[in-house]
This record gives sequence, C-alpha cells and structure tokens, in this order.
Amino acid sequence: MTCLQSPTPDRLDPCLAAWAEAPLSYRHAGGVAHPPAQGFLVDRHEIRLGSGSEAYQRAADALDAWRMFPHWASVARTRSTGQAPGDIVAMVVRLAGLWWVNPCRILQRLDSPASHGFVYGTLPEHAECGEEAFVVEHRGDNSVWYVIHAFSKPRHPLAWIGFPVARWWQLRFVRDSQQRMVEATA
Repeated sequence: MTCLQSPTPDRLDPCLAAWAEAPLSYRHAGGVAHPPAQGFLVDRHEIRLGSGSEAYQRAADALDAWRMFPHWASVARTRSTGQAPGDIVAMVVRLAGLWWVNPCRILQRLDSPASHGFVYGTLPEHAECGEEAFVVEHRGDNSVWYVIHAFSKPRHPLAWIGFPVARWWQLRFVRDSQQRMVEATA
C-alpha cells in the first residue's frame, strides 16, 4: 500500500485489523528453510553479535522489542513487544516520495534452547512477496549470531519496474538491521 502522506496510527490500526483475514501473497508451504524452486531470490545474512548468555539474552530482548528494524523504518503492530503466530504487522518506510506500508503475518516462532526468532510472510498489499526469518542463535562455540533468512520477489508494479532500487533497499535494510542488533547487544 502506498500513501502520499505519512500514515497515522488512526489510519493504520483499521488496516491491521482488516489484513487479519488476508491471504498470503504467495503460494508456498516450505518456509524459509525450503524456499520455492523458481522465481524467488534467496538471501541469508548473518552477523556475529558477541558471545555468552548475556549477549544472547540482550539480542533476544532486542528482537522481541522490534529493535532490529532500522531507524528509518517503523513497524505498525497491535502487540507492543514480541511476535505471535497470526499477528499482523506492517513496516512503514518512505521511498521515492511515497510512504510504503508493507503488511505481513507472523507465521511461526523459531524458538529452541539455542535460538530465538520468528518468520513472517507477506500479504497482498506488500511491495514484495515472500518470507523473512529473524533469528538470534546461540551456537555451540558460545558465539551469538543474528540471522536474516528470506526468499522474495517483487509484487508491486513499481517494485518490478524499479527492481535495482528495490533490491538495493532490501540490502540496505539488512545492513542497517544488523547494525541495530550490534548496537542493541553492545
């Protein structure tokens, strides 16, 4: 969804509720671990955040507070912290003079004794289509890593036409998200 003005919470809240019934914008049941065979870009980016239980807990807390999102993006959501399957969230960014509201549904948690995170899938109003996982891993060598694993392709006509810009924006998101998580665990 695109807007000429920054969308207010009064405008976004009814959208979040309406999107609760929306289908995903793609057909795929394999998740980010098994992306579709054709037509999607597959990305996996990771950065070491430190080591030890304290670094892991700080990173998990930052993820639950949505602090992995860059300063230039906001996340519209109904839950103040955390992510639960079925929750609808929307990333709001300004690009090329337009405000882009990109809704997603939380599909699953990726929690275990050594990992903390979630996966969301895009809804039809999103500029892209696909899934993205945000995970903090506490590995066997006691290191702590932040991992973004995704598959995606453009959905909105402007994302198709401006694919190089859309791709640059995705990679900028990854870089800035990694920096936010480094700051959160310092």
